[in-house]
Amino acid sequence: MAKFSLKLVASVTLLTTGLVAYAPVSAGLWSGAAWAQRMQRQTEPGKPPGAPAAAQPSPPDPAPIASPVIDPSSSLGSALASCDKGAEPEPLSLPSARGEVKLDRCYRGRDHLACGFGALLKEAKSLLDDYRKIVDSNYPEVGDVNGVCRIKPDNLATDLKNSTDFNNRFKALKAEYDARANCTGRIEQSLGNLILPDMPRGPEILKSMIESLRRDMNIVSALQAQLSGVAERMDSSHKAIVSIQKIHRAMCMSDQQAGRGADDRETRGPTRQ
Repeated sequence: MAKFSLKLVASVTLLTTGLVAYAPVSAGLWSGAAWAQRMQRQTEPGKPPGAPAAAQPSPPDPAPIASPVIDPSSSLGSALASCDKGAEPEPLSLPSARGEVKLDRCYRGRDHLACGFGALLKEAKSLLDDYRKIVDSNYPEVGDVNGVCRIKPDNLATDLKNSTDFNNRFKALKAEYDARANCTGRIEQSLGNLILPDMPRGPEILKSMIESLRRDMNIVSALQAQLSGVAERMDSSHKAIVSIQKIHRAMCMSDQQAGRGADDRETRGPTRQ
């Protein structure tokens, strides 16, 4: 019995010693495996551990703003061509903490921008003044055949032609305005990202530059918004005139005069000879 107890104690002692000896080795093995997995995840293929990360490529330059094609013989085309003659020929740049920063090529100086906005403003006022009579005629509101027949065919033909002219001029104006508005937005963004290292009041200077550009554009923007509303009414008038012309040819008699329709003549009876 004593021999059995001694053997049992020896076995337990041996087992305990083995576990104690195995534990640090096992922990070391598991720590090494975890470390290897972590390094495998962090290290890119083909790069040694601790190598610096690859430099991120700089964002591509934005696509250039396309210049609208405009008839150079038109009043707007001629005015904008005159503005182009005094524009800066080379791209402009400004100082920054990272060196010279080139502005978008669409911007050719404050004089050129203001001159272009002035030409757009003049064209917008011309469209409002010259064609307002058509929308004020309220062609879409004509409600019966007498109203149709009171309109002289020559007036319909003239207003149809003029409404087409308005639509063409408005499209050209809108294209030029959109291009300049996009350009101004890009320049404002560039100014907002600049730092003037040699100017203690650089932020104030940049803010005033942005505000100046916005003032140049805001006057034109307000009139452009007004003109867009007129353009919608003009489009409705144009469509109504086309319909009225067809109704006129189908329903109106050749001897009807303005202010006297077919129903009026039937009520008054035949004319005496």
